[in-house]
Amino acid sequence: MSEMVQVVLEARAEKGKEACKKMRPAYTPCVVYGQDYRESVPAKVKTSDIAKIANSGYWETQTLNLTLPGGKQEMCLMREVQKDHITGRLLHIDFLQLVKGHKLTVNVPIEMKGRDECKGVKLGGVIDMLLREVPVQVLPTQIPDSFHVDVSSLGLGAQFHVRDLTLPEGVEVLADPDEVIVAVVVPRGVSEEEEAAAAEEKEVEVVAKGKAKEAEEEE
Repeated sequence: MSEMVQVVLEARAEKGKEACKKMRPAYTPCVVYGQDYRESVPAKVKTSDIAKIANSGYWETQTLNLTLPGGKQEMCLMREVQKDHITGRLLHIDFLQLVKGHKLTVNVPIEMKGRDECKGVKLGGVIDMLLREVPVQVLPTQIPDSFHVDVSSLGLGAQFHVRDLTLPEGVEVLADPDEVIVAVVVPRGVSEEEEAAAAEEKEVEVVAKGKAKEAEEEE
């Protein structure tokens, strides 16, 4: 879990589309809601203070210590980030209050590593990433930043499933354990014979190198 980020919200009396347009891009309109807030609290945040997090791949798992208008502090997550689909500019953010001791459901991003060393790719395969995030149930203080999937040892036709994830203590995955996260597939147009030939050729090459090394040692 990454360190909590401090963010200050300012009061927002103005409502409506026109009022929100006027405050952008210097400010991004937002609301805070949760167990202690039956009515959401309208506010605004300096875009420069929140843009880096909101545009990252970890915005759903980054815990924030929000200072609300009036000075009260709340531990929160960004639950929804609205952006302009053309410019990518931030339009609105929903902050969810987190309550200590109460679990919540959050989507944790998946990071892939070992692509360049992947055995299947070296034999002509292609990596197909089917899941980029996984829903988990977890306490606010135990939210993982991401899950790492190492594909370096995956051969042709191999798969990495949800059940293969290494889970930190206290994290419960809500996805189907048999769901495939990453697979190394044979490209279209490559026959089974060609696939087998590629594997055999690779094996012969390794054996040949081994014999050459032995010969050098004998000399």
